[in-house]
Amino acid sequence: MQLIKAIFIGLILIGLSVVSAFFIWLAPVGAAYGAKIMCSAIFVNGLTSSRARAEDVLADNSPLLSLITTNVDLRNQTVSAHAFGFRKRFAVYRPNLGCTLANDQAHITQLRNSTPIIRQVAAKSLLTTSLPGNVDRRALNNILFDVMDEPGPQPERRTRAVLILHQGKVVAERYADGISSQTPLPGWSMTKSVWNAVLGRMRNEGMMPDVKSPVLINEWQAQTNDPRALITYDDLLHMRSGLEFDESYWNPLSDVVQMLFIEQAAAGYAVSMPLENTPGEVFSYNSGATNILSAAVRNLSGSRSTYLVRPTDLLFRPLGIDNAVIETDPDGYFIPSSFMHATARDWAKIGQLFLQDGVWEETRLLPEGWVKYSTSPAENDPDGIYGAHWWLDLPGGRDDDGNPRRDVPTLPDDAFFALGHDGQSMTIIPSKELVIVRLGVTRKRDAFSLRKFISDISAVFPDMPDEADGEIIDGDDTENASADDVK
Repeated sequence: MQLIKAIFIGLILIGLSVVSAFFIWLAPVGAAYGAKIMCSAIFVNGLTSSRARAEDVLADNSPLLSLITTNVDLRNQTVSAHAFGFRKRFAVYRPNLGCTLANDQAHITQLRNSTPIIRQVAAKSLLTTSLPGNVDRRALNNILFDVMDEPGPQPERRTRAVLILHQGKVVAERYADGISSQTPLPGWSMTKSVWNAVLGRMRNEGMMPDVKSPVLINEWQAQTNDPRALITYDDLLHMRSGLEFDESYWNPLSDVVQMLFIEQAAAGYAVSMPLENTPGEVFSYNSGATNILSAAVRNLSGSRSTYLVRPTDLLFRPLGIDNAVIETDPDGYFIPSSFMHATARDWAKIGQLFLQDGVWEETRLLPEGWVKYSTSPAENDPDGIYGAHWWLDLPGGRDDDGNPRRDVPTLPDDAFFALGHDGQSMTIIPSKELVIVRLGVTRKRDAFSLRKFISDISAVFPDMPDEADGEIIDGDDTENASADDVK
């Protein structure tokens, strides 16, 4: 009898512990995640609320998220979320800045009153054209059919957009139902590579010092002998800051989850991290590093209003990207580690800028040598897989000793990549003058092989002659009709 009583009490205590853990740690993250993701999916991406919840929030995600209730206010363009009435969080949509988490209605009003006025960007369309005669059309169509297909009875791949640029022109694009070439889609960590371009633009315009200079962070410089004050832009870009940071997305208490969904100031949270290693010595992928670079851009920009128009005026405007947004934290700092939305065509423009060595419409936007720097590993890691906020290889391409594997699909040696959570990718292959964008909601690792997809497309397109130069995009759109057969 005593044993049964002890077991019963034990089960009650375990149950109370689980319930307590849910409301103390899990519910705040779940409510913030539900509100933020739903808000962006509805008001930025243009999805229905039912699709946003079913795919963007719940699909192949933690079942505990189903306990979070979300309420969408279409008129006021806000989303609220809570767990059984507790731990309520809000997200508010603002033009040109997307969705931002808020604590209450007063905070929503404050955010709306502080929204900057950003001049409209004149859109520049990409050229489209038919496939070159030396490309096997049937083989390419089969590859595109496969990437859009669901191999199993239940959706797991959820590819939303695929686009291929060849020599700066669209030669193929496919979209899921309800998605079009005008639909902005999230890039998650692909945003890191875009922030590299923002820094490159600032460097080109004389707005920031050399990348080997210590990054300007007030908290670090204000403290005497703070070793973090020695961290350079290069250390942060190459993910060698030495700062302690837990990048575990599965753990609701990890640094990256707390930074993105709980903390008022994402950059401030990352800046507060202590040193774990000597700056510049150890590679450790760290989303906080990119948000520290966001704070650095804020400090270099002088005023808050100047800072908030930097991505638009320096990058989106010259490229003719008219509806992309980088979203902010509740304190008004961009979150370039994770929260940019753009159409597949506009993501491809970023890739094309790097393919063209930072030149657009015969104007140099990025400093000479910036692309080479961005696609090179750190000096003390010549065989690394990461450049300056650009990946130099895809996951699974190396063994435990860092040597290239021969039992996986091969990729061109000069390919480099922007990669993001849930299966986002942008691939640049200079030797074939290709930019390949793939966007979706793919959370199961075995649902889609990006390496095979890129390898297959690469095999269809021949290498370009060394003397051939990629065509500089001129913003015209007169050849759209000739690409219809491969869309």
